[in-house]
Amino acid sequence: MAIPWQRYATFFSNVEGTTGSLPRNFLIGLVLYRLFFHPLAKYPGPILAKITNWYAVYHAYIGDKHLDTYKAHLKYGTFVRMAPNLVTVNDPTAIKDIYGVNQNVRKSIFYQPSIDHSGGEKAVSSFNVRDRTLHARKRRILGQAFTESALSGMEEYILPHIRKFFEAASGELTFPSLRQCWTADLGKWANYMTFDILGDLVFGKDFGMLAGKESRELPDIIDAAVHLELMSGSSWFMHRWHLDIVLFPRIVLKAIKLLKYAAQESKLRMQADANRKDFFWYLSNAKEKDGRTPSYTDESEIFSECRALLIGGSDTTATQIAANFFYLTQHPRTLARLAREIRSTFGSVEEIRGGSKLDSCEYLDAVVTETLRISPSLPGVLPREVLPGGVSVCGRTFPTGVDLSVPIYALHHNVSVFPLPHQHIPERWLASESGEERVKKCSEALTPFSYGSRMCVGWRLAKLELLITIARAVSMFDLEYVSGGKEDRLKGSGIGIGDEIMEYKLWDHLAAGREGPVIRFVRRDQI
Repeated sequence: MAIPWQRYATFFSNVEGTTGSLPRNFLIGLVLYRLFFHPLAKYPGPILAKITNWYAVYHAYIGDKHLDTYKAHLKYGTFVRMAPNLVTVNDPTAIKDIYGVNQNVRKSIFYQPSIDHSGGEKAVSSFNVRDRTLHARKRRILGQAFTESALSGMEEYILPHIRKFFEAASGELTFPSLRQCWTADLGKWANYMTFDILGDLVFGKDFGMLAGKESRELPDIIDAAVHLELMSGSSWFMHRWHLDIVLFPRIVLKAIKLLKYAAQESKLRMQADANRKDFFWYLSNAKEKDGRTPSYTDESEIFSECRALLIGGSDTTATQIAANFFYLTQHPRTLARLAREIRSTFGSVEEIRGGSKLDSCEYLDAVVTETLRISPSLPGVLPREVLPGGVSVCGRTFPTGVDLSVPIYALHHNVSVFPLPHQHIPERWLASESGEERVKKCSEALTPFSYGSRMCVGWRLAKLELLITIARAVSMFDLEYVSGGKEDRLKGSGIGIGDEIMEYKLWDHLAAGREGPVIRFVRRDQI
């Protein structure tokens, strides 16, 4: 198995001086080509974005790439050129055109750094694999671990961590006197819980992060890893010449820690209980379609999949938990209506688990869905490369080799689909109040888990964790906002005129970074 951190360790000894200076005439020619002769030259966009990928790297670094793309679409319209070889399309119709099954596209070179950081071409995961045939095989295997029946069997591993989440965050484990009224930074505590759950489901062990037994640096390490992948994916030149370690050494060093940690935990799990039916069991015991040959036999392949599960199954869900608490405490009427629904549906907190009762809570589902819309955990772009023969998107034809994407945050704030897009309005998802046609239109533009064959395989697990955690919180506690988490980068930008902006602040690090909110929990006596 190739260990990618060796590449970084030997970088400085293999590179002498600079990468060389390009002739001035070449640079001028390149700029002229990209502005006037490139296949995407006719599409509008920020002038620097058309000329160089460093524009995208800069906004990836400062974490506002999703907002910059959104503002560009407000200025230029549906089709915007956000990089020399990338057009983003802010139209619901483009979702099927770009991400639909059997469309003439594949994952772009944007994902290559993720492959390289995972261990190279032999260690691709279902998330970053670019080959469509190989992805279909991986998806078929991994999907077995995420069926309804498989998840119901794993609920016994999920519920103890949700219980412990409230106990640990309140100080009940160490300071029982604090348990009636307490505050917690959900940006952190939600991460601790989701990491512990994924540790149990993937590696067969409780990371102990809620109890403080495991390093609580792990969320920052994962954030650094995905942040690095976004920056490196935004510029193949930077990735190819290892400039990431020169420009962002602290982020790179943190990202390396994740690789080592995931490899270590994968090896430990391979030596543990072979009969424990967690995700690892499905990966190591699944068969090919003909049922004969084991599909995941290479250690590096299993390691890469576990690394992807750690990132996709913990950090993204934690963002949604934190965001839901933010919006509920910012909107007292929403919180009161949800509390009535939960408290009238369940007689005790232990009744709140997966099943028909939880599924019947329509307003709870609407609250969670609206949070996924307004604050998606992957707010930016997921580019696709057009294959030979071209592709048609919203009536426009795009040639071989160019990249296309639907910008998730921008689409979720498209005013033609979502009136008052900066307001958290769960009622827009209720057919009884908004009408079936309106709900259908909104649903067709909602892509928090992507779409098609590359849609997030773990969306059911994420939704289950969200519904149970929020329902139990509302059942046991009265909630109050204290501080943190408010978006402040859209003020004075001309966005949201007539639409009050009260959003949860996200940093676009591929998977969203966040801080806060701090929430006060007051225990209800009758529970």
